[in-house]
Amino acid sequence: MQESYKDFSQIYDMLMDVDYQKWTSFIMKKTSGKRKVLEAACGTGNITKLLAENNYMVTAFDLSEDMLMRAYEKLGRSPMVRLLKLNMADFKIDDKFDAAICCCDGVNYITREEAGAFFERVYHHLNQGAVFIFDISTKYKYEKMFCDTYVYDDGDVFYVWENDLSDDGRVNIEINFFVRDRDKYIRITEDQTQYIHEIEEITSLLKKAGFENIEIFDDYTEEGYGEKSLRAVFTAMKL
Repeated sequence: MQESYKDFSQIYDMLMDVDYQKWTSFIMKKTSGKRKVLEAACGTGNITKLLAENNYMVTAFDLSEDMLMRAYEKLGRSPMVRLLKLNMADFKIDDKFDAAICCCDGVNYITREEAGAFFERVYHHLNQGAVFIFDISTKYKYEKMFCDTYVYDDGDVFYVWENDLSDDGRVNIEINFFVRDRDKYIRITEDQTQYIHEIEEITSLLKKAGFENIEIFDDYTEEGYGEKSLRAVFTAMKL
């Protein structure tokens, strides 16, 4: 590798096995031409970039400065994008939007109480008739796929991913990376906490925030959510 990797954001894109084009196509279809979008937990800006390339005006925010720096590198000085450092649970932007999105488990990184506050903040920032699209990793996914230790090695990157599921729905994740950097390996340790959210709880919080016409899909497809869905995708309207 020609680049020196010193933090998690620099290997995030290698770690994520996501069909961003598929996700973005779903989002564009559900937004129905509404092109002024608020994006929460934008990460390194993969979906942000695709939306901007399709003439969407995107205000995107994340809490991680490292993630935002990587997003800025991808987006450059695109006039279609504004990047901000904000917290999901209490963000405030002096603007209104025609759609809002939060992808790639953003809601799994906040507690139930924070999710309720986040939904209320989103609702407040949307115009009438706006759509809110977001996903969560399901309880089924955590119970079936987060019960083992995973090891990956491609010669340049080696990592060990360990998970600990607690009885209260908290998922503690530790990932130890060993990344080849010229003639040596650099170790990067990433600790994360995610939260398992029940579908019924999320639906209830959306309704409490004021959202209507709530639909739940299976992993950015037109198929409905099922008991064995790994990712539930919600769409909800502010009417």
